[in-house]
Amino acid sequence: MRALTGFKYLYLRKGTYYLRVKVPKRLGTREIRLCLRTNKINVAVVILESLLPLIAKLKKLVISSRTLDTDLVLLQFSHIKGAMLKRLEISDIDPIISALEQGYSDKGHTLNALSHDTLFGMDEDFIEQYLYIAQATNNEQRLVRFSEVVAGLTEDNKWPFIESFSTVIKAMSFIDNDSNEHEGLENEALQLLNSHHITADPNSLPYRVFLSKLEASKQIRDDILSSIFKGDAIGERELKSLIGLTPISTSPPPEQPVKPESPLFSQVYAEYIKHKVKKDNLSEKMQKAYERYYIVWNLLVEDKPIHAYTSQDIGRFVDRCFELPLMNISPYRNMTWEQRLNVDVKEEDLQSPKSVQQYYKWIMVVFSYAQSDTVSYIQSTPCHIKRNFKARTRGIFSDAELKIFLGAADNEKVLWKKWIIYLGIYTGARRAELAQLRINDVKHDKGTDRYYLLITDSHESQKLKTVNAKRKIPLHIDVINAGFIAYLSTCHR
Repeated sequence: MRALTGFKYLYLRKGTYYLRVKVPKRLGTREIRLCLRTNKINVAVVILESLLPLIAKLKKLVISSRTLDTDLVLLQFSHIKGAMLKRLEISDIDPIISALEQGYSDKGHTLNALSHDTLFGMDEDFIEQYLYIAQATNNEQRLVRFSEVVAGLTEDNKWPFIESFSTVIKAMSFIDNDSNEHEGLENEALQLLNSHHITADPNSLPYRVFLSKLEASKQIRDDILSSIFKGDAIGERELKSLIGLTPISTSPPPEQPVKPESPLFSQVYAEYIKHKVKKDNLSEKMQKAYERYYIVWNLLVEDKPIHAYTSQDIGRFVDRCFELPLMNISPYRNMTWEQRLNVDVKEEDLQSPKSVQQYYKWIMVVFSYAQSDTVSYIQSTPCHIKRNFKARTRGIFSDAELKIFLGAADNEKVLWKKWIIYLGIYTGARRAELAQLRINDVKHDKGTDRYYLLITDSHESQKLKTVNAKRKIPLHIDVINAGFIAYLSTCHR
């Protein structure tokens, strides 16, 4: 990754630009790295400029973090990091477009007010000439049309027209500044997203949908301006009703009950910690333990309103905690939390089930606080999962559940997905082991006339979790009868 001279925080790697901000290790990570998803320097710089206010907030937080409460610092860091990593989603588009459209009518009437003579007061020839210029598809065509109109004006009308037109152009801040129509639309889209502190992948579906809706919105804008300049009040009202500015019906809309929105988990947790420290004199040792639990939770679980969590969210969190390594042995003690969550941990290096239970107890008391009579953020707690914290055992599926899995496999159109399910059920092998199987790993024993899988790491692309993981697994007759051997003939390696 190569730093760009003259652009702090901007890096180039394999033709793609990245934002990279280094932070102290005490915040749970060494840096914030954000792929800007562009290979154009001008686009990368615009995105960087939109993020500079958040970077400034981050730097201030780093300076003050030594004197502030650790949980409060981590909470603020999480919010800043989340804002920096915000990506355009389909649900963001309509509110952005709607906010843009609210100003169309006001801007149109501002043009009339700022002109030397209001457009309403001009003769029909002058209005038609102005609209002829304004409705050009790009600036190059506008310039040609402007020259044509000015050349055809009398000396008495020429300077009033130019003065009025100049004032109008200054007021119309939304006129494209690029001679290429598509690039002009993309520049406008980028600036609009930046104003909302949102970034987007130019190749993503949300961005293409955003461009399409923005283009349609600009057409409505032009039609509204045309109606205003012509004095067509009825046409203006009809167009404004299309974008929700003026309802056609004069009857008031029915009142909708306002649903109270519960606070985010991070907000509730900050309240809980203050309560425990102030009311229960939470010891420093427990505060450090809680800090560790919260960092892991923050990395694994989305921060959302406290009422929105389900038992599935809690179960997934606890299951991931079972995969955490011991913290007091190498190489894990020198890793960041993000690295520990992503590393492939040996079976003997995993945390004990009893240690995982502490994570579950921690999250239980947080949701119990949110449910308490004095707080009442939630009516019921999602912490009612069943896990065995006495031994590292895995749950088993019932016969009925296995039939459901096999039925789904038989209906699967993508064949490799079908056979992953079959092999997982009938062999008990790990997912990673099945995913890296090669054709040569399916063997036939002539002595017993039986097929078997060889779980191995003989190929450079294969890895085993432990030394003892290398083994032979006989193939069940049901797998063979289902067509697995015939499927192998269609594979390439």
